[in-house]
Amino acid sequence: MSRAPRHRPRLSPALIAIGCAVTLLAGCSAGEAQDRTADPAPRVPTGRGAGERGLGDFDRDGYDDFVTSLTTRNKFRQPTGYHLLVLPGSAKGLDPGRRRTYRDSYYGPLLRADLNGDGYTDLVATRTDRHAADPARRDDPGNAVIIPGGRKGLGDPLPVRAEGLVSAHAAVDVDGDGAVDLVYAGYHPNGNDTELPDRQGLVAYGPFGKDGAPARTADLRSTAGPRQATSGDFDGDGYGDVLFTDPDPGEEDADPPVDNGPAVTYFRGGPRGLTPAPPPGNLGNETYDGVMVPRSGDVDGDGIEDILAPGYRDVGVAEGPASGRLTVTYGSKSGVGRGRPHSVFDQETPGVPGDSQGKDGFGRGAGTGDVNGDGQPDLVVDTPGEDQGDGRFTLLPGGPDGPPTGAGATAFDLDTPGVPGRHDPTGGDGFAATFPLLDVNGDGRSDVVADAPGYRRGKGGLWLFPGTPRGLGTAGRIQFVDPSGLGLPPRTA
Repeated sequence: MSRAPRHRPRLSPALIAIGCAVTLLAGCSAGEAQDRTADPAPRVPTGRGAGERGLGDFDRDGYDDFVTSLTTRNKFRQPTGYHLLVLPGSAKGLDPGRRRTYRDSYYGPLLRADLNGDGYTDLVATRTDRHAADPARRDDPGNAVIIPGGRKGLGDPLPVRAEGLVSAHAAVDVDGDGAVDLVYAGYHPNGNDTELPDRQGLVAYGPFGKDGAPARTADLRSTAGPRQATSGDFDGDGYGDVLFTDPDPGEEDADPPVDNGPAVTYFRGGPRGLTPAPPPGNLGNETYDGVMVPRSGDVDGDGIEDILAPGYRDVGVAEGPASGRLTVTYGSKSGVGRGRPHSVFDQETPGVPGDSQGKDGFGRGAGTGDVNGDGQPDLVVDTPGEDQGDGRFTLLPGGPDGPPTGAGATAFDLDTPGVPGRHDPTGGDGFAATFPLLDVNGDGRSDVVADAPGYRRGKGGLWLFPGTPRGLGTAGRIQFVDPSGLGLPPRTA
């Protein structure tokens, strides 16, 4: 029976790497999704952030779907493989009965976009033979794959037919033609002691064919060092931009000293694709041991994406500087960082619960969404190192008076009343929100799916916090998904 189209919140254009690492063995069977009347096709994304109409919904049934990578480990806690778990959304929340697991070694960034123009959101991942039983296959650098969306959810992986596209760091429309493009940063060790060869960056332009072939490809030059990407239309001109970050510093005490090249490089999109541009300043993500990788999202609701950059906050020599802070550098039509003054949040910001302590890591994860359905973006920030690594996340609500300031902020962890389970007294649960924020139950409000890879000594768990008119629901509303109920035996201890 068909349903009336649901109102879906307009959030920031979403293409984000989802970093949920649950240490489990993956062994789920595929579940059949029911055919339902489709929502209108998703818009073409211009960046990665925290949600946009349809981009979370692989089968267009009106409910966003959750996907995460699972890391399996042996008894020595060494990774033995990376797998994908898909949990479809439903009116009652996550639906484990229709789960699907991809057992081959897949890892992120996990990017969501309609790559072939059929109106269904696809998933982009990287397949690798790094942990293959045959040693001869372990040197294969891997390749980017498209897992196409459709009426029954995600289908079978399809390799991207673009020579040299080892991985996709961003999925974004860089030339403004209405088709999503895949961007690979390349690998340029610049003298690092590594066996990995240099690899040129690449842009594979959409639309992509049913066989995984792009419309064309072009080299991407002037990148240096191993890269991670943050993308979005940061100047509102209709072309996607890409910020590459090298989180690993050079080795000053090496002989000779090693320089990975620039820590941050920036490319603006345009009719001819990506062109080098001066990187935005004042990101606040430079630290004593490297540069931290930002995310993106529309924090102030002006339709232009902003950069969410984690950084360090000094709390004294005894505790170290890693308590964490989050700097929001706002995008604008005059350029990123050239409009609204940037905002800085930490656990000393008025209204934000907690206090800054060493190793908290406030800001290590962040994303935007409309949790209460008022049409204004809210900001969710992770603090994965809180309380000896047990972790928490914080909701900073936006409102009609402007973007979030800290007023009315609420923190959630495994000690919050109404949250199933309890934290480990010895620490190490790693409880945190995952991104992008999704409308899992289809009520028009963003929900939060939290995970804790260290919960119950590594068995892990997932918690769905539904959005409500008053914020995130707690007592009697939170859905806990126990991995043991998914046919996922725990890792070898």
